[in-house]
Amino acid sequence: MKKLLSLLLASAMLLTLVACGSNTTNNQTGNNDTNNTGETNGGDTETTGWTPERDITLVNPYEAGGTSDIPSRIYASYISENMGGRLMNVNCITGAGGALGAQEVMNSSPDGYTILVAPAGYAMNYAKGTLDWTYEAFDPICLYVTSVLGIIVRADSEYETYQDLVDAVKANPGQINMGIATSGLPQFSVYAMEGHEDMQFNTVDIGGSTVKATELLAGRVDVMIDSIGGVKSYIESGDFRLLAVFSDERIDTYPDVPTMAELGYTEDETSVMSQVFGIWAPKGTPAEVIDYISDRFEEAANAPEVADQLSAQDYAATYMDTEDYLVYLESMYTSFVDFAENYLG
Repeated sequence: MKKLLSLLLASAMLLTLVACGSNTTNNQTGNNDTNNTGETNGGDTETTGWTPERDITLVNPYEAGGTSDIPSRIYASYISENMGGRLMNVNCITGAGGALGAQEVMNSSPDGYTILVAPAGYAMNYAKGTLDWTYEAFDPICLYVTSVLGIIVRADSEYETYQDLVDAVKANPGQINMGIATSGLPQFSVYAMEGHEDMQFNTVDIGGSTVKATELLAGRVDVMIDSIGGVKSYIESGDFRLLAVFSDERIDTYPDVPTMAELGYTEDETSVMSQVFGIWAPKGTPAEVIDYISDRFEEAANAPEVADQLSAQDYAATYMDTEDYLVYLESMYTSFVDFAENYLG
């Protein structure tokens, strides 16, 4: 998946690559100086296209406070200050591994007032046959944020390194409890690790970010894979330790933690370890609506305050416009389907 990441990073390098939330803004075509007729209040310039006449709902299909929720609220807060008095409100609609929230948006009017936070996990669930739709059932708008997954243990764990963990799992097949949300991206990461190392975890489905942290703290699981942003406070408090990160390069905030590539994993294996989030709209949403929303996310991604807030939580404001995002999605879905055929049979 280096090809996918190169495309993503090439786009992102034109912006600011950093990680966690905020609000406020300027330099927008739909800002507070623009009324809903498209005329600016301060000059002869006119904006064309759609502007919202009421608040926009951004549906997060996972739990509040989790990996997808944190950056969504940062973006929504910033965007809300630049929508001419309208707001972007995050609404968590959870269940069925994110499918309930997606269904809510899929069934909504294609008018721009209900949009979806779309994780890479949807591609995984399609590849393994638990979803019967793809991004083509929606109108994708843009990619807006990336997050890094990590392999995490308690600070008092006997596993000081990734190799310590591998040795323990090989010595005790099916006995080391790996906590993940089986509807999320970590599931394929576990399959890749088991295939690469010829080992077997006892995989335990323990739901969302906050739940996994509790399970690891209590010792009900021995290790977990999750977004670093979702467990950052536990790492900083000294409760958790990172053994490895699922990224092409080491993370600035954890320079001593190796990447999976450094540990010998191939591009095919790491192709399902990249956690990205996009924005999707109901099928049939007008192009001018998509352009307006995409522009708002681009402006937020470029805002230093958004980048700083995201970075503080180990997220990256990574914007990709509609055209490039569609190319990326096609490649991503192909990678996940190929992985499922190779690893799941």
